[in-house]
Amino acid sequence: MKLANFLFEPIAKAALSVPTKRPPDVELTPNTLPYLDRWFIIPRNRWFNIYLHHFMASDNDTALHDHPWWNVSLLLKGDYLEHTIKEGGINYKKQYCARDLKFRTAKSPHRIEINNGPSWSLFITGPTIRGWGFHCPKRWVPWKEFVKPEKPGEIGIGCGEP
Repeated sequence: MKLANFLFEPIAKAALSVPTKRPPDVELTPNTLPYLDRWFIIPRNRWFNIYLHHFMASDNDTALHDHPWWNVSLLLKGDYLEHTIKEGGINYKKQYCARDLKFRTAKSPHRIEINNGPSWSLFITGPTIRGWGFHCPKRWVPWKEFVKPEKPGEIGIGCGEP
């Protein structure tokens, strides 16, 4: 689904001006490589959040992940491939470009793959409704087990057994 130009242009312009005004609120740099910068567009709260994401690298390809909330992404600039799993375990990928909206449930496994350079998106969430984690071949792994506790942007045990 694409957002109409008359709505998209002012939203994109306002959101993309944020990095010129302040540094990111979160910088994820696994293994010292830039991966994702995040700005909080509104103060973080338990009900509804809006983040500006600057993807500089793809999500780790070890496993797809889900989220703790229903969410929507509006791609502002650039493009990316999103990998998802359809029923029966079939891997599906779709390219998203500026103006595309992507709605997800909290349990929707996916992975973002950057293929033509960095991308920018607004990421909008609802309230937390569950824990989140990674969809490994043998089991679902909570994020606190999958990543390194001392450096959440890096893989810890990953899909291996604890």
